[in-house]
Amino acid sequence: MGRSHFVIPVLMATLSAATGANAQTADRRPALEVVVDNRSPAAGVELAAARTHARFIFDEAGIRVTFLTQGTAPALAASENDRIHLVVIEQPEADRLLAGDVTRLGFAIPSASRVYVHYDRIHALARYHGVQPGWFLGVVMVHELAHVLVPEAGHADTGIMARSLSPAPKVSPAFTRQEARLLRERLGEAAMLARR
Repeated sequence: MGRSHFVIPVLMATLSAATGANAQTADRRPALEVVVDNRSPAAGVELAAARTHARFIFDEAGIRVTFLTQGTAPALAASENDRIHLVVIEQPEADRLLAGDVTRLGFAIPSASRVYVHYDRIHALARYHGVQPGWFLGVVMVHELAHVLVPEAGHADTGIMARSLSPAPKVSPAFTRQEARLLRERLGEAAMLARR
């Protein structure tokens, strides 16, 4: 665990437009709904902190995100596939899904509107660097959610969309202006398609 950067590869696929999940809010900001399936009993408190941090990062980008819990998410007119599903996994399930690369913290499947994050690895790496695990879990969640929304954007050299994320950045990770604009545009396009 002596490495300061871990790679977060992403499975690139075509974007399945998340239409109903991305309506605009009353304040005209694009909105995103994320259904969380927490399969890691240990993630409870950290997951609450991660949601708060993820909301903050998206809010700074001009996007409102709502986290719903798997099984309690209210039914909408749109299908359940119109939301992004975020699955928090731990060992041994995580090791089966992320086999072959011990540095992977998560991955996105844009065509399925699904994200997986490996809680055990994120927690261990954050603790090693003296960072709150929930804070870093939020960073990884945002990174992977953005890959579902704009899979063609890939990775950046630095920032929250960097190929390698560090749990101890010099500044709080955020989207660049260009990344934030692209996310807002994509969510706005999806909302317009949903109204047709």
